Amino acid sequence: MSRASFTTGGIARALGLSISGDPTLEISRIAAVDKATAGSITFVTGRKLLSALEASQASAVIMPGAFTTNTSAVRLHSDDPYLSYAHLTQLWVKSGDGKGVVHSSAVIGEGVELAATASVGPQAVIEDNTVIGENVRVDAGAFVGSSCQIGDNSRLFANSTVLHGCTIGQRCEVHSGAVIGADGFGWAPSKAGWQKIHQLGAVVLGDRVSVGASTTIDRGALDDTIIGDGVILDNQIQIAHNVVIGSNTAIAGCTGIAGSTKIGRNCRIGGAVSIVGHLSICDNVLITADSFVNRSISSAGSYSSGYPLEPSAQWRKNVVRLHRLDDFVRQTRKPKSS
Repeated sequence: MSRASFTTGGIARALGLSISGDPTLEISRIAAVDKATAGSITFVTGRKLLSALEASQASAVIMPGAFTTNTSAVRLHSDDPYLSYAHLTQLWVKSGDGKGVVHSSAVIGEGVELAATASVGPQAVIEDNTVIGENVRVDAGAFVGSSCQIGDNSRLFANSTVLHGCTIGQRCEVHSGAVIGADGFGWAPSKAGWQKIHQLGAVVLGDRVSVGASTTIDRGALDDTIIGDGVILDNQIQIAHNVVIGSNTAIAGCTGIAGSTKIGRNCRIGGAVSIVGHLSICDNVLITADSFVNRSISSAGSYSSGYPLEPSAQWRKNVVRLHRLDDFVRQTRKPKSS
């Protein structure tokens, strides 16, 4: 990735790392170790990557100080190179670019409180009585409904949507296509057909929440849907009304969480997990990909369900055997003849 220019010494100071080599060398790109060229900085997390580093043209590398290698790259010593790489990307892509600029095509409603350092892109819409904090970026085509609050240093990417009455905390990001605050799936059956239950709650995102592209978080029926501080949500996740997700939980793409389920803190939920409604999942739970969760979880640990991949021929045989399982059980229960 190439967007800015730093010196090796400047990067080391910003990341709090010691350095071996020229501190004045200019770095203009972050690259994977096997694609690094002159002017690039890369990172090495394990010894198996050292041969690739020695073959690369990287100008600098973030790596553990205990590693020995013949590379000519300037070395920045880190106990956790992957974390240092994350911090480097944050340094590279600073928030607040274009701060204080409101595009002439943006639509700003009445009573909007727009911080002087906030920026609003082309065709963005901010409806009445909404509060936009310091250094917020509302990118092109984003929509913010009435009476919302968008916290300092947050970013709404192009064509994202935050509907009326919702709250976005500080340092959050809502990616393109995400919808915050659409109606929950609330309907009452009647002889005349389904009757709409208007959703009167909202969505509240804590601080440092990341919402992936095309993820949807529905507003609560009466109480709010709540996403805790530091939660990270991948793309195309469905979070139904009145769900509560505890702080620092991570959820991978295509997971669906039905209404009123409560998920604890520091949980990790894999991709394509289905979680039924009105459950409670305690803190520090890991649910592996493609699992079906149909009961509450009260003990921390790792949980799995589903049928893993295998060759088609073997899968067909196992399905046939599974259908015969009931007959087999009945046979084993028959009394033995004397």
